[in-house]
Amino acid sequence: MNEHITSINSVFSRRLKVLNSSDPDRPGSSAGVAFVINKELVEDKNYKMLELVPGRAIALTIQWHNDETITIINIYAPNAANEHPLFWEKIQKKWEEYEMNDPDFMMGDFNITEDPIDRAPARPDNENATNALRDLRLKLNIQDSWRLTFPNTRIFTYASSVNTLSRLDRIYTHPKHDDSLIDWKTNPSNIPTDHNLVQVRYAPPNSPHIGKGRWTWPLGLLNEKTLLKNIVDAGIKLEEHLTEHDNTQSERNNPQVLWESFKIQISEETKKKLKSNT
Repeated sequence: MNEHITSINSVFSRRLKVLNSSDPDRPGSSAGVAFVINKELVEDKNYKMLELVPGRAIALTIQWHNDETITIINIYAPNAANEHPLFWEKIQKKWEEYEMNDPDFMMGDFNITEDPIDRAPARPDNENATNALRDLRLKLNIQDSWRLTFPNTRIFTYASSVNTLSRLDRIYTHPKHDDSLIDWKTNPSNIPTDHNLVQVRYAPPNSPHIGKGRWTWPLGLLNEKTLLKNIVDAGIKLEEHLTEHDNTQSERNNPQVLWESFKIQISEETKKKLKSNT
């Protein structure tokens, strides 16, 4: 497992930093939680990660904007309902031991639901498990903001092998962020998994505006032979055109204009290929 993480950090170290906690008893199993820091968006030097329950719960405090920080808890709760009371109690004790302030977000796979509406067919979950989670929520001062915003809406993030549906994956937030949460989404993940991905855009009033950014080449198309051949052919034609009209420049036969047209052509062809592959 450590070799796998080392490999990921080595390949993507320029852009990403992976902070993980694996199951100490089964480090190669599906259990495990991680944060991925995008270095192009967030400074990766000023952060602190805490293991609350190894392989099941970690917390990250990181510098967000100027001198502000944000604290996120990442959860992968046990499957067995009878393990939940002790699990949530461990998190609470660790939180108090570290003398942490209220978190901004708590998210992940909770493996239980708090409301019958979050299952189909609708039913309540194990009472002891639900109460333990609710007790921790109240102590940490976080809430199910999506459910409060959409009290009668039903969405599901997991479909079982016996055709039941549930909203196991959620994002809890501190009430102070109510006015800064927009664009809630639940979609399939690009990474193969049997759970849907839950997303929300966090846009506090004092945060800087971030545009779309520049387009970059999709890594998945680096070895697309047909696409690369077309681009090489287009480059050869551009070179020939520039050589042929080297001494007869005009508004249209201008190297800067031709180069810009070439870049637009190959980016549009790449985007078209990427769309056809998805």
